Amino acid sequence: MGNIIGRVAVVAALAALWTTQAAAETAGVFQFVAGDVRVVLAAGSERPAGKGAPISVGDTVTTARASMAQIKMGDGAIIVVQPESRLTVAEFRYAGKEDGTEKVRYRLDQGGFRSVTGAIGHTNKGNYLIETPIAHIGVRGTDHESYYFPTSGSINGEPAQAGIYNKVNVGLTYIRNGSGEVVVQPNQVGYAASAQDTPSLLGTMPEFFNRSFQPRSVQRAEPGVTSLAAGSGSGNSAGSGATLSGTSGSLAGYTAPQGGRGVNFGETAVNPSINPSGATLANAGGDAAWGVNWGTWQGGLATVNGRVTGGSTNFISSTNLTTAAQIAALAPQLVTATYNYAGGPPPTNQLGTQGVINALSVGVNLTTSTITNYSVNATVGAQNWTGSGSGSISQFTSTGGISLRGECSGCVAGVGSPTSQGSANGGFVGSQAERMITSFGLKAANQSIGGTGFLAR
Repeated sequence: MGNIIGRVAVVAALAALWTTQAAAETAGVFQFVAGDVRVVLAAGSERPAGKGAPISVGDTVTTARASMAQIKMGDGAIIVVQPESRLTVAEFRYAGKEDGTEKVRYRLDQGGFRSVTGAIGHTNKGNYLIETPIAHIGVRGTDHESYYFPTSGSINGEPAQAGIYNKVNVGLTYIRNGSGEVVVQPNQVGYAASAQDTPSLLGTMPEFFNRSFQPRSVQRAEPGVTSLAAGSGSGNSAGSGATLSGTSGSLAGYTAPQGGRGVNFGETAVNPSINPSGATLANAGGDAAWGVNWGTWQGGLATVNGRVTGGSTNFISSTNLTTAAQIAALAPQLVTATYNYAGGPPPTNQLGTQGVINALSVGVNLTTSTITNYSVNATVGAQNWTGSGSGSISQFTSTGGISLRGECSGCVAGVGSPTSQGSANGGFVGSQAERMITSFGLKAANQSIGGTGFLAR
């Protein structure tokens, strides 16, 4: 087993897009903190906020002038608390899936925040609510900014009249109070001056919206993001040295043009630098109990490690990866295991068409430090993809990945099932390696597919 310590590498965090491994009452984790940011606990005491620190139900985040905080919620949502603000997580329930019991409720007493919503509110939109003293805000979309000012003043140096404001970037929201309701669409701002005033749309965009902090994960060019090498689904490596090691990490499965010949390859990447470049986040989800987060960047010109992708970019990450020491300490009966598909975003082809994973399993033998059998079966449109392979765990958790080979029924009309080739990466999750995250990419003829998955044994 000592051989495993030197060979097993397991997984690391997708910049700005991860879900916390949380205690029962924990709602999220601080990703970034700048300036004077404090957490006022439900009991009344307070502490400074810090990167990696949890935030629980009942906690209030306060920010001073020129200060901000970014929080990753347990359902994958990103919250950016703006300067001079006071935001409380009044309620948060998420069991790792959308089953109707999920719910989040924020209370905004002053200032503003931006929210790129996660799993909560995607299907059961009434389960996402923002309360202010004069009106409520609900969502029918994924990206919005809300402000509430008890009195007229300024924010970020810009004048602001008293009232509630809500701007939509993607999707729809509404502002509702006892006097009425207004629906807010992209690039519009809803406003209500008081509880007695009917909400309406503003004719111009208040300047303070242009001065607000954006979520790190959706900025066009984020300085300081580490760019790591990506493995190629064609079996080639676009660089070297990236491995899934430590206690957190991320993977991507996507498609990308190759050589300007109109051919796309299925690709995988380990600890990638992803720039959305106008893409929107979809299929967000995860399993908070295992610190797992997943989603899809759709549309726009998203890049992975500087390379423009085709179709959509699927990612998965975990903050609860199994360390080499934990692998080495596993009981003998846990040394061999089979992991089966438990969730993740839909796989996508080079056109961005979403499909379904019919089956995904990974057999491992930790005594020999090998992936004994990796097998994936996915359908996208009229195409049915298969791929299987084996290799060492060190290959699986590093840039090159393990090679896959199979076939694609429907990839070429009238030609049967051409051979598919690609690669897969992955890493173990949990102190007893109870779970796994993985990415895969496949190519057949001029067609390709990429995806990610969460597995359980």
